[in-house]
Amino acid sequence: MRSLWLVVITGAGALSCCAQQPGQDLQMRIVLEQQTGSAFRVVSPQHVFKTGDMIRFRVRSSSDGFLYVSDRAASGKYSELFPAEGADNRLEHGKDYRIPAASRSWFRIEKPAGYETIFFTFNSSPLLRRNEAAPTTIYVKPPPQAPPAELIPRCDDALFRARGECLDANAGPSAVPAGTLAGSDALTPRDVSIVQGPDVSVVTPATPGDSPIIYEFRIAHR
Repeated sequence: MRSLWLVVITGAGALSCCAQQPGQDLQMRIVLEQQTGSAFRVVSPQHVFKTGDMIRFRVRSSSDGFLYVSDRAASGKYSELFPAEGADNRLEHGKDYRIPAASRSWFRIEKPAGYETIFFTFNSSPLLRRNEAAPTTIYVKPPPQAPPAELIPRCDDALFRARGECLDANAGPSAVPAGTLAGSDALTPRDVSIVQGPDVSVVTPATPGDSPIIYEFRIAHR
């Protein structure tokens, strides 16, 4: 894995209910899974991973549309994760999708320690590319100063006691502020509302409109 690779899709049993039809309020449900031997377990979006851990996402949308996923590694490098070259990125409502999409594929957590930031962009129609050779990568403009080297995930005592595992309150999904995006012809995201549970996160648009839904998902690792 080039650093860390992740993906989205709603989680197993948590998504088995609640399938919506087109025209109903849009919901995007996200579950994070970790490989455990030949099986897997659903983990908190705030889970702090270790180098070598294998993870994947499951995502489900209540409306048809197109998904784009890009990554900003802890090293600062940007990569486009989804769709794969030449692959279809259309999502059908009520259907689970796994990222990485290939069967039995996982993302491996790599050094350096820090936060992987995964940007998810969902739109009802394909996003325009500047040219056919350029990816529709969504990313955040670099800050004026580099983040401090000591910005390393730490266990939150209160969360740790509640779940019995190392959790970081800064990890998981969050909104992307308008004006900070670059890399696409459609850079004005809709406001979103995010409900983060212990196992599943739900992203919904807070306002009506046709603009893309863009949000980030931070993966903590040390």
